[in-house]
Amino acid sequence: MSTKYCSVVYAWKGRGLTQEIRWLRIEGEERPEWKDQLWVNFLTHMAQEKWELVSTAPLGGGDNSVYGIVAYFRQ
Repeated sequence: MSTKYCSVVYAWKGRGLTQEIRWLRIEGEERPEWKDQLWVNFLTHMAQEKWELVSTAPLGGGDNSVYGIVAYFRQ
């Protein structure tokens, strides 16, 4: 069985204190159903689909650039 990988890019509302998702993309595809949902609920969903969180990293920011966080999962 081969290992599959998945990248998820997302941003939280405001400073992220409540961890509400502002936007979320899975493999580059916008997933509007996750807008305004809690990050922990997304993690639970991924775990139920047998995806394991491997790593997270912040993305850049500023004018005309992508901001947010990238998370890598494997299955």
